[in-house]
Order: sequence, then C-alpha cells, then structure tokens
Amino acid sequence: MTPLMKPALVDRGVGLRTGRALREEAKPVMNTFRNRTVAASSVCLAALLAAAPGNAQTADVDEIIVVGVRPVAVEDITASVTVLTAEDLDIRAAPFLADQLRAAPGLAISRTGARGGLTQIRTRGAEGNHTLVLIDGIEASDPITGETDFGIWAGVDAERVEILRGEQSALYGTDAIGGVIGIRTNRETGVTAALEGGSVGTIRGSGRAGIGDGETYASLSAFGFATDGVDTSGPLGGGGDGERDGSTSIALAANGGVALGGDWTLSGLARYSLNKVEFDSDVDFDGRPDDTDRRTVSDQWLVGGVLEGSALGLDHTLRASYGRVDRENEADGVFDGRTVGERTKIVYSPGWSGTFGELGLSVSALADYEREDYRRDAIPSAFGDASQDQSFETFGVAGEARATLGRFSLNGSVRRDDNDDLFENAVTWRTGVAFRATDTTKLRASVGEGFKNPTFTELFGFFPANFVGNPNLEPEKSFSFEFGVDQRIGALEISATYFNAQLENEIFTVFNPDFTSSPANREGDSDRQGVEVAGRWAVSDEISVNGSYAYVSSEDDADAQEIRIPEHSGSFSVDWRSLKRPGLRAGLAVDVVGAQDDFFFTFPRERVSLDAYALISATAEVPVSDRLSVTFRGENLADAEVTDVFGFAQQGAAVFFGLRIR
Repeated sequence: MTPLMKPALVDRGVGLRTGRALREEAKPVMNTFRNRTVAASSVCLAALLAAAPGNAQTADVDEIIVVGVRPVAVEDITASVTVLTAEDLDIRAAPFLADQLRAAPGLAISRTGARGGLTQIRTRGAEGNHTLVLIDGIEASDPITGETDFGIWAGVDAERVEILRGEQSALYGTDAIGGVIGIRTNRETGVTAALEGGSVGTIRGSGRAGIGDGETYASLSAFGFATDGVDTSGPLGGGGDGERDGSTSIALAANGGVALGGDWTLSGLARYSLNKVEFDSDVDFDGRPDDTDRRTVSDQWLVGGVLEGSALGLDHTLRASYGRVDRENEADGVFDGRTVGERTKIVYSPGWSGTFGELGLSVSALADYEREDYRRDAIPSAFGDASQDQSFETFGVAGEARATLGRFSLNGSVRRDDNDDLFENAVTWRTGVAFRATDTTKLRASVGEGFKNPTFTELFGFFPANFVGNPNLEPEKSFSFEFGVDQRIGALEISATYFNAQLENEIFTVFNPDFTSSPANREGDSDRQGVEVAGRWAVSDEISVNGSYAYVSSEDDADAQEIRIPEHSGSFSVDWRSLKRPGLRAGLAVDVVGAQDDFFFTFPRERVSLDAYALISATAEVPVSDRLSVTFRGENLADAEVTDVFGFAQQGAAVFFGLRIR
C-alpha cells in the first residue's frame, strides 16, 4: 500500500491500478469483510439499507468502500464519499462526534449553547432532518423530529465515519435527501479504558472489553461525561454571568456475533444512552434567551440484529431494528411535557454478482417496512392542549445495479415508497458514472431525485406548545446533480466536487403576532449549489496533513440565504505519529466557520449575521509504558467567541488531561 493510500480525509476516488486488477485483489478483502460483519457493520448498513458509506475491517480498508450491496473498490465509486478513520478522529478526540465532523467539507454544525445541547448537522445547505445517520448500521435519527440530535450522542467510540453527500432517497427513502453519515464503532478485542478531566468542571471516562475473533465475538462498552458548562444565555441574551448550563451523559453498548454453519452468521447490537442537559429559554418573548432553569432528560435505545448467508445462488440479508427516544422537559424543577418516539424496521435484501469476460455486474433488491410512533404528553397552556398520539407506516421496495467495464464504472438505483395514504407515494432514482482517465485521475458524475416526508413535529407540533403543527404539509422534493475529479500528484491526494440541487415544497416556519409559529411549504423552489475541495499530503511516514474547503450557497424562494449555513467553511489539520516510540503522537486542527445568517425571533423577525470564527484544537498522547499513556486535549485554544445560534453562547478556551489504558 502506497503512502498515499493511508487512512485519510479525502473523497476516495483515485484509481492506483486498473479496475480489473484492483477488483481481483479486492476479492479476498471482500470475503474477509463478509465473515467479520456484525449488525454494526457496513455490509449490514449497505445490504439492508443499500448505499451506505463503506467499512472494511482489513488492512486494505481504504481501498474498499461499501456504497451498494457489495463492497466496491474506491475507483468505482461515482458519488462523493469522505472517510474519517480512527487516526483522523484522534486529531480532535472530542467527546461529541459533531466536533469531529468539522473535518469534512460541506457540513454545517449548529449547537444551541452547552455541550449536550441541541446539535444539528446540515449537509450541503440542506436542513438538519435531511441527513440520515446510521450508527453501526442502525438508524439513529429521532422518530419525533426526523433528525439526529448529535448533542445526545456523546461517547459513540467511533473508529470510522463515512459521509456520503448528495441525495440518497433512491435506496434509503425519506431522511436521506441531503446525504448519509455512517458511523462504525470500535471493534477491538482486549480491554481499554480512558479517564479525562479539565476546564469548566468537565470529566469523561470510558471503558470497553472485547473477546473473540472472526465470526464469533462479543464486546461491552461504557461511557460517561459530565460538565458544569457555561451560561448559554450569553452576552447577546443579556446574560453571561448567570447560572451555568451543564450536561451529563452515560452510554452502554453491547454487540456480538456467532457462526451458524456454512457461510451463515447471526449478529446483533444493543445501545442505551441517558442524557441530561440544562438550557436557557426565551421566557419573556423578546427574542433573546434568558437565564432560566430549564432541563431536558433524554434516553435512547437502539437494538438491532442481522442474519446473513447464501442460498439458491443469492446472498441474503435480513435485518430488524428498534429505536426509541424519550424526552422529558422540566421548567424550574416541574414537569413541562414529554415526547416519545419509536421506530421499528425490518429489511430484506437479496443480491447477486458475477463477471462476463471484462464486464463485472452486481444486482440487488431491497424491501423494507417501517413503523414510527409518536406520543406527546403536554401541559395545557394558553396555546391549548398539544398532546398527541400518532403513528405512521411506510413500505419501500428498491433495486440497484452496478457495472464495471474497462475504465468505466456505472450504477443506477430506483425506489418506490408507499406512504400509507398520508402522502402520495414516491418514486425516486439515482444514477452515476466514473471514468478513470489515467491511473491517477478519475472523473465522476451523478444525478438523482430525493424526497422528505414531513416529520411528526411538523405535522402535529412540538415543545413548546406555541409551536403548532400543520397536518396539510406536502413532502419536500429535490433534484440534484454533481460532478467531480479525484487526482493524485505524488504524495498528494486532491478531490474537488461541484454540486447543484433544487428543493421543491421546502418546509419552513411561519411566525405569528400572537407568538405562535407553524410550518408551511414554500411556493417556489429553493436552490443549493457549491464547491467542495478536500486533500491529503503524506509529508512523511510520520506526518500527514489534511485540509478541506467548502463554498455553499443555499437560498430560499426569495433568494435569501438559508439560516445557520455559512457560505465559506474550511478545515486544516496536522497529525504526527512517532515511528521510534509507538503510541507517541500529537495533532493540531483549525476549523474555520464563515459568517452565517440567523433570525432575531421577535415579531416581525429580524435577520442578523453571526460572526465568523476559528476553532483551534490540539491533542497529544505520551506513553509511559506499553499500555498506559498520558493524554492532553485542548478546545478553542484561541478563546474565540462562538455563536452558531443567535443569542446562545458556547464554551471558550478549555484544556483537559487524562490517562489511557490500551
């Protein structure tokens, strides 16, 4: 493996050998990958939900990506995929994954105040509920809001994150109109542990134990995090010196697998998390958060299993999963409402692949059933009783075909969703092509359609009660295309992509004079376009440099920039790992977020601009024995004033020290 192909943050796509040669070399990798699949693996992720970012548990991990039912060589990928490996994640080593994702181009992160507070990710200018997130192959989005709140996902212990940008509804259905983020958690055997403490009363601890090998394995892990936080009402809210808003999080996870005979395997995953976060609220309706005593307690369950094997000339995957999110709100220590969302999903996917001379062909099908339930127990108020009890079922069928011939790779997929008569049924599609012009240059292009059904909260309301649902909403629809080039120049990898998307029926919020608000569909189309650039330079065997930049223009039907989406953002990092002393390492990262718009939520609301900022972070690890290391981590070391949501302050400079057992 050349230095270029070491784990890196780039859009994987540079072909280093001919397509046929690499595919032949990939066969044993693919076989090993299948044998080590778990419910948390990307074969589950892809074979059951079809198009996920790829994961392979072999030495050639960065040469194989799973985008369809089969593991695919990087040179055959037609879409934009960014990979963050364990080495990339170590550079920032943050307890919340959203802070790690700043390394990828095209993602906007918004945090409402303290660590543990509502944290949204917007991909390519789309909304937070337009990106599907999978943790170990299980959909992690909240059935209530339709998006993933990264604020309640501390301690995921990710060893690999893969970000597939662009519409993926043709295989995933709703929720993937902006892209897919696939997260694979740690699979190491043995016992590891870490303890860290530092600024603003922060403490973090984790431990895991894994046994087994190959098809039979089991592991247990635990994580805890607590911080005193800061006064999130901040200077803009007239605060800054008030009561701190802290948070606590715990997470427990278990997974395992067993061989059933032949090539059949059964595996499963269970994860539970409990999160308590304090926050400030605008209680006097002046558009600014006040120093209040508010708290949300959230617990979440994810349980899934997968059965895989071959029969009748086909590969088969059957997967079932269950997820539940329970949120209870308190105001001044008194119950102030509760929401419960549940998702049950069953997916079956058969597939076949073969070769006809120079032609390689892979065909797969998919059928999935999903039921979501929503319950809201609200305290009656001046805005009425907002309690709800609703459910929604969908059934989807999809197919995908992939072909490789010489220097060309092509793929196409189509899906139909039956939306239980609540909305019209949806048919979506996507197709792409890649051309390896030389051994170091690849051109790629893809085009497709996507859709997003309104969420429970948009249809029926949410906390607080003055947010009134709109049961007459129409699904959002999108048409997008992208084209890009991946280039290798010596020890340098560069990838550049242009994308363009038109969103129809965009759902936005209307604010009324009586302080109520309600969602509605825009009459005209919303436009999103931009450029993403990513690169890696393997300076030496010890030093690597990563960088990314994104320009994103996201405008509504009135040509106004969408809020909380910076036009310009970028990231730069350096990673050093000693060859003479294993375990000795250091990393430095600079994440720049450009100016972005938000609203001052008075009536009528006022558009405001949030200042640009740069986050400087650093990490270091110094081994004191074969298994014990001392760690250092710094966040926002330049003490930048960070505001992602108008009126809400975030943490300033912070440093942390700890111990790690490997």
